[in-house]
Amino acid sequence: MSAGSSPTTPGTDRETDLHSVEPEPLATPSLPRTTVNAVFKWSDERRTAALRLAEGNLTDAQIATEVGVCRRTIWSWKQIPEFSATIESHLEEFRQEVRRRGLASRERRIRALNDRWDRLQRIMEERAADPKMAEVPGGATGLLLHNVKGVGAGEKAKVLDLYTVDTGLLKELRELEKQAAQELGQWVERQEVRQLTKAYVTVGPDDL
Repeated sequence: MSAGSSPTTPGTDRETDLHSVEPEPLATPSLPRTTVNAVFKWSDERRTAALRLAEGNLTDAQIATEVGVCRRTIWSWKQIPEFSATIESHLEEFRQEVRRRGLASRERRIRALNDRWDRLQRIMEERAADPKMAEVPGGATGLLLHNVKGVGAGEKAKVLDLYTVDTGLLKELRELEKQAAQELGQWVERQEVRQLTKAYVTVGPDDL
């Protein structure tokens, strides 16, 4: 120690060095190899995973097991725009298929309704063309049912011809037409709303 210098306490320099050292930054958890910024290359495993995710029948863990990766890898794939866009593309294809099947089913139902309606119309036409109905009032409409009824007994017994409107046929036609209109979106249910108004009149003793 030279003359005039301050005394040095043992260990002081060591303590100063310890306080001046900056702490090391915490380690950042490592991400899977496939990240959002990495170049994404399609493989059979990734295509299968995208399809399974769109189908929605399996969990991520089950899909990971099927394609031979870990669940975290499936999660990381879903963060990649190309992968998520492929899932959405599959979903749109599924939606289009559902709509096509729905339209096809509706067309089949409408054809069946139209076929039954045509058959009922033919019944009416054949009735109207029956020569026996020519002289019957309303017989040309094809809407009349012909029945017979026996009255009297013995020598006075006779058979009467009875003609009634075929309400069952008309009802079935209406139901077919209603169902067809509903299938085509042309049926509107109308509901009548009535408003009840109450009026109160003050009556004095002289009015009683």
